Amino acid sequence: MSWTVSYTETAAKAIRKLDPQVKARVRAAIDALREDPHRGKSLQLTLKGLYSWRTGDWRILYRIEAQKIQILVITVGHRREVYDRIRELLK
Repeated sequence: MSWTVSYTETAAKAIRKLDPQVKARVRAAIDALREDPHRGKSLQLTLKGLYSWRTGDWRILYRIEAQKIQILVITVGHRREVYDRIRELLK
């Protein structure tokens, strides 16, 4: 079963800003998540309910919406900054 993927405006903007090589890796990783969204790491504490999928030094943070068979990509970013960014978005 293939899940549908939707993007927040934050995620779409972050992906547009990526270098072409990184963008291709991120898109390939998102395509892999369509087949099994639970392969990502489940986040804890203040980020509970979100998942993180790693592709090199880049992270894709997403939420699984099982009732809609959908993956909502919240944001994409470098591992140094993405977790701080998501905490700011969730405030």
